[in-house]
Amino acid sequence: MTPSRDPWGWVTEARLTYALKLLLVIVLALYLGHLGLLFLERIAPIVYILIGAIFFTYLIYPIVSRLARNMPTVVAVLVVYASLAVLFVAAGWLVIPRVASDASDLVRNWPTLAATLGTYINDPNNPLLSRLPDSIRTDVLQLPVAAAEWLHAHGFETIGRVMSVALGAFAAVATFVIIPLLAAYMLLDMERLRDALLRLVPNERRETTLAFLGDVDRVFGGFIRGQLLVALCVGVMLTIALLAMHVRYAFLLGLLAAFGDLIPYVGAILTFIPAVLVALANNGWVNAAIVAALFVGIYEVEGHLIAPTVVGRQVKLSPLIVLLAILIGAELGGVFGMLLAVPVAGILRVIVLRASKQGSP
Repeated sequence: MTPSRDPWGWVTEARLTYALKLLLVIVLALYLGHLGLLFLERIAPIVYILIGAIFFTYLIYPIVSRLARNMPTVVAVLVVYASLAVLFVAAGWLVIPRVASDASDLVRNWPTLAATLGTYINDPNNPLLSRLPDSIRTDVLQLPVAAAEWLHAHGFETIGRVMSVALGAFAAVATFVIIPLLAAYMLLDMERLRDALLRLVPNERRETTLAFLGDVDRVFGGFIRGQLLVALCVGVMLTIALLAMHVRYAFLLGLLAAFGDLIPYVGAILTFIPAVLVALANNGWVNAAIVAALFVGIYEVEGHLIAPTVVGRQVKLSPLIVLLAILIGAELGGVFGMLLAVPVAGILRVIVLRASKQGSP
């Protein structure tokens, strides 16, 4: 008779030791990752400032680089900063008073606006909502009333807190002093940082590393500059459209659309609903329908003409991947996660493509 084979013969001391070491490394990596997340959470304001400085550096780097060909880098940075200061002052003088006026007017008139919307919703001759079940119409009717009561009770207090945070000493210093200062140091040390990084890379991999850094720069910098340009175009077009249709709070809604459009697909929903509701409450169904059509047309132009031309060539991600990246970013990091989700996904795409090329025969 042949002896039966031991089913546990493959469990050797060497294999067991290797498995235990691998398990130890995985557990240690997870623990260090958890500690890293806790550490980042504790220094969240510093992380936000650093992210803002990186965004600002990528935004102005092409202009500084072009000016630096004919003048010292320090002078180029100063020229760009002075131009941006003039631009911000001019934009603030033209836009901020109108936005502030729209915001205060909206807070003051919100109860009347909500009551008017409630009348439209409860109108038995309403061609759209009259066909809904009574229970749904009742719930929809309560939304503007509840919002009006909340805003009447807490609106001014909430807006005051938000303004105090936004205009507080730390936020003002971080926005107008620390972030530009960090960006200036990054711009001045850009070549030195690149050379220091390349010295850590073996000679045979320096060309590949430079190509990879170039791809990352095109994805990250192209997305930041492109998305800001797209958001500015959308905000201006929507403001002009709302002014042409005599919709109240046009400047406030246009600014909301511009900020919301920094996150792909979010700005459209963020502004479409309040703009149509304001048009409906103040100007009637026909005006609201035209405003809705203008919104659809503007976002169609953005989605099929402006964004693919300005942003799509750099990131090269499908709409499905963009949406998934935004959802994951929102879950992990809130608004900042949503802002970073698309460029990070683009960088991961670059890494995967380069790794597949390196692994292919």
